[in-house]
Amino acid sequence: MRIVVDCKRLRTNTEAVVRLCAPQGIEVAGVTKACQGHPDVARAILAGGVRRLAESRLGNVRRLRQAGIDADILLLRLPALSEINEVVQLTQCSLNTQIETVQALSRAAVAHGVVHRVILMLETGDRREGIMPEQTLKVAHGMARLPNIELVGMGANTTCIGGVLPSRKNTQLLVDVAEAVERDLGLHFQTISAGNSASLALILRNEMPSRATQLRIGGAILTGEVDSTGEWPNVLPHQDAFTVFAEVIEVETKPSVPEGRIAPNAFGEVPSWPDLGLRRRAILAMGRQDLQIESLIPKRPGVMILGASSDHLVLDVTEASPTVLLGEELEFRPLYGAVATGMASAVATQIVIG
Repeated sequence: MRIVVDCKRLRTNTEAVVRLCAPQGIEVAGVTKACQGHPDVARAILAGGVRRLAESRLGNVRRLRQAGIDADILLLRLPALSEINEVVQLTQCSLNTQIETVQALSRAAVAHGVVHRVILMLETGDRREGIMPEQTLKVAHGMARLPNIELVGMGANTTCIGGVLPSRKNTQLLVDVAEAVERDLGLHFQTISAGNSASLALILRNEMPSRATQLRIGGAILTGEVDSTGEWPNVLPHQDAFTVFAEVIEVETKPSVPEGRIAPNAFGEVPSWPDLGLRRRAILAMGRQDLQIESLIPKRPGVMILGASSDHLVLDVTEASPTVLLGEELEFRPLYGAVATGMASAVATQIVIG
């Protein structure tokens, strides 16, 4: 299996995102986590007009730094207490909710003679990271007075675990709570980090609150998709910056349904296939250990994904045009889940062009 990345298309997508956000004064933090901090991907995003990168794993940040990339980096995943020293050494800003963590960041920042910027994350409905609104003033007070810590703003996240879409209402909640904190602390936040790629829909609908100053954008740049609703199919120029290739290792005509007593398969699933009689099937040298199969879209007309085990992808190719042959490679367009898992695969060959 191999993944081909077209960095020229990534740069063009980045330019389009920056143009979309610029009229509202929104900074784009370019997220490289789905590509494991691949330096060429980061360079393409920076060349597209982004000045700040965003990452979730310190290993990826180290990869970027070792490649000579010196842009400011925002740490997206809440810092672990075990990695505090690296956080203040490798990144300039981090998303936070826990006062104990920011106290540890303060101590490390003092020890290293740096100032570390903090964005306090608010829970607005998706139920991933974020403090509840009623706790905000207390937590903000505790963070703002710590030495070598600069509380630069507040942020929120949607879509990623609960599937909650960003809306004017839940984004305005972030703004309202942030402004209450500003009044209480007597300061003005430079950053209202209003969301991720899915929040681009608010700009497209003219529903983004005017106080928003930042979006953390990765998926839209990489896949050309604003969100998972399918409502914005052609907003960004390229949905094909990534292509997955896998070789055909078997082509046989077989009955379309399993035969024998059925129990859950190796992944705890009980597949259900309609009885279509004899069908031409192909097996590819790619499976669930390589990437998220459910996020692949076959490029060849008439090809349908039936399922996958650890290292075999099973296709119905009865109606494929042209006919699928043993030994050839089939192409797939990966959605975000396949990009994120495929680029992390130890066995995938990554080829970067442009």
